[in-house]
Amino acid sequence: MALSSSGNCGKWRIDVVVRIALGLVAGIASGVGARADDSPTFNRDIRPILSGNCFHCHGADEQHREADLRLDDRDAAIADRGGYAAISIGDASASEIIRRIESDDPDLRMPPPKGGKQITPAQVAVLKRWIDGGAKYQTHWAFTPPIATKLSLDNSSPIDHFIVAELTAHGLARSPRAGKATLLRRVTLDLTGLPPTVTELDEFLADDSPNAYERVVDRLLASTASAERLTQDWLDVARYADTNGFSIDDHRDMWVWRDWVIRAFRENKPYDDFIVEQVAGDLLPNATDLQRIATGFLRNGMNTHEGGTIPEEYRMIYTVDKVDTVATAFLGLTMKCAQCHDHKYDPITQRDFYRFYAFFDRSSEPGNGATNGNTPPAIGVDPPLFGIDEWHERLRLREAELVAALAEPAAAVGDSPAPPYDPVAAYKNSIEQELAIVRKQLEADKTNVMVMDNGAANRVTHLRIRGAYDQLGEVLEPGVPEFLASKSQANNRLDLAQWIVDGSNPLAARVAVNRYWQMLFGEGLVETSEDFGTQGAWPSHPELLDWLSHDFVASGWDLRRLLRQIVLSETYCQSSNTTPALRMADPNNRLLARMSRQRLSAESVRDNALAISGLLNRAIGGPSVYPLQPNGLWKEVSHFGHPTVFTAQAYYPSLGESLNRKSMYTFFKRSSPPPMLATFDAPNRETCTVRRLETNTPLQSLVLLNDPQFFAAARAFANRIIDEAPDDSVAERLSYAFRVALARQPTDEEQRVFAVRLKKLTRQASEAPLAQQFVSQSPSPAFGSDERELWAWTIVASTILNLDEVITRN
Repeated sequence: MALSSSGNCGKWRIDVVVRIALGLVAGIASGVGARADDSPTFNRDIRPILSGNCFHCHGADEQHREADLRLDDRDAAIADRGGYAAISIGDASASEIIRRIESDDPDLRMPPPKGGKQITPAQVAVLKRWIDGGAKYQTHWAFTPPIATKLSLDNSSPIDHFIVAELTAHGLARSPRAGKATLLRRVTLDLTGLPPTVTELDEFLADDSPNAYERVVDRLLASTASAERLTQDWLDVARYADTNGFSIDDHRDMWVWRDWVIRAFRENKPYDDFIVEQVAGDLLPNATDLQRIATGFLRNGMNTHEGGTIPEEYRMIYTVDKVDTVATAFLGLTMKCAQCHDHKYDPITQRDFYRFYAFFDRSSEPGNGATNGNTPPAIGVDPPLFGIDEWHERLRLREAELVAALAEPAAAVGDSPAPPYDPVAAYKNSIEQELAIVRKQLEADKTNVMVMDNGAANRVTHLRIRGAYDQLGEVLEPGVPEFLASKSQANNRLDLAQWIVDGSNPLAARVAVNRYWQMLFGEGLVETSEDFGTQGAWPSHPELLDWLSHDFVASGWDLRRLLRQIVLSETYCQSSNTTPALRMADPNNRLLARMSRQRLSAESVRDNALAISGLLNRAIGGPSVYPLQPNGLWKEVSHFGHPTVFTAQAYYPSLGESLNRKSMYTFFKRSSPPPMLATFDAPNRETCTVRRLETNTPLQSLVLLNDPQFFAAARAFANRIIDEAPDDSVAERLSYAFRVALARQPTDEEQRVFAVRLKKLTRQASEAPLAQQFVSQSPSPAFGSDERELWAWTIVASTILNLDEVITRN
């Protein structure tokens, strides 16, 4: 995940900095890459060392190069410097770089001790072996076209071929296949974000045919839930939100674009078309409304209408965001680092940056945005997933919710006021503001979405000196980075989009394949899925990545086929069980001798609980909804949150079934992301995010225990256990609960522990009125169960929902 920085590349990715500080950037140091009998290679072993420690001062950036020494270019590195060379081919002992690294003199030692970087003894040994072996350089692996290794296979998967070959070379073997129940839960969660139903579990366990699993995969991939699952990840990439960002952070309407993405994945739109339409759908011949909607991808970035801002400065900020998003999402490049100067590590010049910038500089989008709405260019369209009548029906539901809140603003569920001031006037105005937005939408025959245009086609693009919006340098025409440029000329966004998916571009297919591998395995073949440049990680299986990339393009960029290919492999179907020996040999499971366990995404943690409980509302698409959240959050962060200001922004939850929509439909405010999602590491959507960082904190446990929606889910799950278990025995009820939540039977020990717990809870319920109070607190209705029984089983259900195994995909 990249840190947000407007043209300031001094803020580096946390993960890269940590990896460099720990000396783990080299493949050898990580335990993956070089084998014991291998000679060091530049791309795998040497470039990470030099890039992490040397290129900042001795790399491609000529303006900031120290001692006129360049180590990223072989001719420069081996050049005579008056009787010595930085690298003396075939003689490490005569190489100045080695002398400097091993020097005890702090004034001579490299890298300088004050910089905090240090090349480890193991890395020095690798450098020496490489120099003694001829110091051969290579073009960075990601900047060369993928090469598909020719395979002679019987019926085995090409994926398994590459994985087994690497395991064998490291003296390891693949783990046994996971059990059927585990496999069903794994693939269902991975492809839909939801658990399998008990019926699906029973049917799969009863099906002994050899293609039973294959049929499950095909069913899942064809489902709308799978399209929603793929869209969920894409919302991070596209920095989708329902507000404008920056300080005011008020309302906008971009859900139509989100629904376009669901439709595209549901139809299995070829991935190259998926890219082209989002980058330049408006420029396609006879562009349809759907193709124009697709360009909302570029308009999802933040904007502002705050008074006192300089429109041209902010227009530049919006355009730089588009450069960063396209470069990260489709090329895996940290191009924004060249906004102010040449890139320190990759061969991207500042001229390259502003030539790329010029593609997006032709839009008529202004620097000052609209208030509580969409900034032009925007179009009125029919919703992509349903008709206008259904859209209006959903708007009328929201209107009713707001009218109810207006009647009693001081008792609003989600943002009830707090003393010492009288908040009624401010909150009344807030509701009326949102009501005005809803009623304006109800009057419209079409809904609105921001899109791209070429309305400023004659605008002249300048290089910006030091990245400043008002410091104009040379005039530049649109173009792709020179080191990646093909012979064809690129003049507009459509040319750019078609170049991205052209065979001459070595990055787009690799980046896409890697990210979907990451979705299914928790980590990409290239760990740094946001950075395929020289600061990025070496692929764990480069030949596999190239083969998959080449095959993906050859298939017509068929994403569903790619996903099917991966989840049907034996590599994916392995058990996730491990051993001390395996953990020692490959602690991060980069070689994939087993399947990795991974915690569910933030959205799936919540959706999983709602699905288990039976509360989940599976409606598709439409305007975002407002689940319960703690009181006052929006008020605390709002630009207009002070009680004396006329227009306070407040949060008013949805009512009824809307509370239980899938998490991807939750109204997303950038300055105050949905708190449950943020707790489980969802980003704030201010910038393009292709890889979430994962944390483990006590707050996550508190959310699972105490969040009102998790409490409601526990109560509904208790009702479900009581009403749907085959009989009233504790054993049968526990068996049913575990099968619903975990797709397995409880162990004897789990049966014993929960049975004892139930007896204790039942006794407590009889001794105090706590049970009645507990049951009445939930917004989820009871289904007529005995209150004492419901109390006990709600606690048990909550305990089950809090199990690590429930929020983890094995």
